[in-house]
Amino acid sequence: MGPMLKWFDVGAEAQGVVAIGGQATGVIAIGQLATGVIAIGQAARGVIVIGQLAGGVVAVGQLSVGVLYSAGMLGIGGVTPGMLVLPMFGGLGGRPSFEPNLRTLASFVGLAGLAFAWWLGVGEDLLQLLFAEGGVLNPERPLR
Repeated sequence: MGPMLKWFDVGAEAQGVVAIGGQATGVIAIGQLATGVIAIGQAARGVIVIGQLAGGVVAVGQLSVGVLYSAGMLGIGGVTPGMLVLPMFGGLGGRPSFEPNLRTLASFVGLAGLAFAWWLGVGEDLLQLLFAEGGVLNPERPLR
């Protein structure tokens, strides 16, 4: 019998495909410190993220950093709506502007920097948590 995949886990340090808990890790993670492909929590990180402190490719939160999209009171990302945000590609209100000028070049460099920072801070850890030996999607082999 092969290793069993943990589909659902609830607890203080929940790990599973769907994880709900204080420190949740999974494909779908819900908790105070949530890490996952879809993460919802006070301090959440992953790919699609919702939380007060959100870091992801797409992030929505009070203080959010998103590589492609970020929405919140203070959002930093490729495209951000609203007036209280710092849009990368700029016009007013976060509307993208792709006119070839120095600001556009600086925006692309900034976006590459955001993507690199996301990989170092979130992406690499997320891959390890999900796919490494003993990870959520690659459980350890049972003892023989």
